[in-house]
Amino acid sequence: MFVSSQLLSGLLHLILIVPFIFLSRRKWTKEDRRMMAVFFILFLLWTVLTTGFTNVRLFEGQLWNWTGKVMGLLMSFFFIYRARVLNSRETGMRITINEGSFLPVLVLFLTGLLVRAAILFILQNPSPVFNTETVLFQSTANAIGDEIFFRGILLGLLSKLYPAGEDLFGFKLSWSILITALLFGLTQGLIFQNGFHLQINLMSILMGFLCGLIAGMLKERSGNIIPAILFHALWFLATNH
Repeated sequence: MFVSSQLLSGLLHLILIVPFIFLSRRKWTKEDRRMMAVFFILFLLWTVLTTGFTNVRLFEGQLWNWTGKVMGLLMSFFFIYRARVLNSRETGMRITINEGSFLPVLVLFLTGLLVRAAILFILQNPSPVFNTETVLFQSTANAIGDEIFFRGILLGLLSKLYPAGEDLFGFKLSWSILITALLFGLTQGLIFQNGFHLQINLMSILMGFLCGLIAGMLKERSGNIIPAILFHALWFLATNH
């Protein structure tokens, strides 16, 4: 049953982004539809793998979902290196960054963290508790796994279907970035749990969307996934340390 509830969560997330997918693009070729089918299937598989095994514990006193995140990360690596649908530039899985991107990426990175700090102290209650496992989880399995999948794979797939987007202070804000950010936000605050009981946390959805939006812009501007991973880790450590 737990797999069914997680699958239902994934289906609900996809249903909610469908209007944005099809309203933002009117003409679809056979190859476009195939690419979108890959997008949907991968997301559902990732959802089941990462959230369907939260009760599997690797060590005593475990607080976070290490098993699910590691399984999702392995799935991402398998798809990238076996399917070969996306190249290293599209996934951001490379060493170099785009020429001239360092300074604007640094400015957006720091601005995003300042926005996060402002929201944290104005609208939320920062936790003073320091937990070693939380820091390790948020900065490794969670940040790396989520960014490689959402900003590496899903954003890479959608970038094949949508144009580069509008220029915003030197950054391209495209439908592909907006859709993946919205989808990421939904995974943070809209889930079925405990016998198909729908739990909604609007603040978590908003925070996930903003994180995904900035991370997507960082990845696209730099052409590298690392700035997005670092930003993701610091963004979520703000409330989970």
